[in-house]
Amino acid sequence: MAISPARKHLRLSAQVFETIREEIVSGQLSSNVQISEAELSERLGVSRTPVREALIKLAEDGLVQIVPQVGTFVAPISVESVKEAQFIREQLECALIVEAAQRIDQPTVRRLRDNLIEQDHAARDNDWERFYVLDESFHSLLAGVAGHPTVWRVIQQSKVHMDRVRHVSFRMPDHMTQLIAQHNAIVDAVADGNGANAQEALRHHLREIFGTLEKLGLANAREATAVPRPRESRG
Repeated sequence: MAISPARKHLRLSAQVFETIREEIVSGQLSSNVQISEAELSERLGVSRTPVREALIKLAEDGLVQIVPQVGTFVAPISVESVKEAQFIREQLECALIVEAAQRIDQPTVRRLRDNLIEQDHAARDNDWERFYVLDESFHSLLAGVAGHPTVWRVIQQSKVHMDRVRHVSFRMPDHMTQLIAQHNAIVDAVADGNGANAQEALRHHLREIFGTLEKLGLANAREATAVPRPRESRG
């Protein structure tokens, strides 16, 4: 993946950081894969300095592991980080949804319904990348109608480890269809102005990730602490 033109306004190390983070979160760079600074520099068309700066920041965020004298690796999914992100997201979004139910109008309900139709199309086409974008837009729209779009940006910043699991889950059979049904229940409650029901439906939806961790065999996994073995890097 080259650096997106949409990121050209960012300083170079930030552009590199966002690009590599997206590759990790989406699964293009898999857990434990060794990362080569030289390869990334060549692929992204930048010097090694911004790559090194980006990798240091990614290590601070728990997305890569820098092992002295061994190499730099994509970190395994941290179950504890996923659970913390889910906690933050549930607390903030469940507060937002009550206000959304109080403020919702018919044009916004139509936008939400239209989004759900597009989600269904993406699920039928097995287009999980498109589904991810629509899912993000769906939750962003609810935060916006609640009158707190900045809170959604805080949620986005905190849920990066959760998003790694979400990207995997969208590939699971019937999972997107299941999420669409949950989204419909949320919209129905919000459209009725029923904040309590909307909150209950959203909380059920956001806790779906615990079931996903179970299905992936990660729910009871211990945090990885061993030094990864060098592997062939991926481009």
